[in-house]
Amino acid sequence: MKQISSKEIVDVVKYNDTSVILVEKLPLSSGKYKVQYSVVDFIEKKIEPSTKSAYLLKKFSSNFKRISEIIPNFVQCDAGVLYDRRVLVIYPNGEAGIFDRDGELEWSGSFDYHQKPVKCLALEGKYFWSVCPQENCVIRYSAQNMKVDLRIGGVDAKTFINPTHISYDGKDLYICCDNNKVRKIDGDNYTVSDYLNFNNRIDRFYKQGEYAVAVMPEGAYVLENNE
Repeated sequence: MKQISSKEIVDVVKYNDTSVILVEKLPLSSGKYKVQYSVVDFIEKKIEPSTKSAYLLKKFSSNFKRISEIIPNFVQCDAGVLYDRRVLVIYPNGEAGIFDRDGELEWSGSFDYHQKPVKCLALEGKYFWSVCPQENCVIRYSAQNMKVDLRIGGVDAKTFINPTHISYDGKDLYICCDNNKVRKIDGDNYTVSDYLNFNNRIDRFYKQGEYAVAVMPEGAYVLENNE
């Protein structure tokens, strides 16, 4: 496990099959902050500066300029391009929006489960997954009607204790939970198993092939073959 940033990480977006865009939060003397964009190349094992436009394009697709004008704080939301090319955005407090193919906001509202906020967005074809920390569960929604399609875990279960993040690698799902654990949902049969344990709190985990990015309070790390 190699540390690639000691800054606060506000977002990680897939750039291609072998790299991601890392968004770091840099505090300013005024008390405000700015963000810095970098491309982390797993194969070449290097980090190079990137641009805001490159980040927004990968996150929101071709209408990124219009979408980024409409929504506040575009780095702190999760976004995904749905099967019909609309863009879904979800904030950590459950607030959400759907943008049409021209980048205009066509729906705004929120997602909750048992009146508890739902956060995160991991696309899986015509579905997307989110987590509900207060209900100890992960939820799969249909992207066609935005309704709950499947739930795994529950408020009284120990399957996922306080899940904070979910990601999808094209086959399986990875959930950060119970402070320092990553658990895996098998994409074929939806069975849940332990995947990784960390010594420190794990906030987000993104897997791409044999590589992964782990986001912790002290920064970000790259893992190769889970090491």
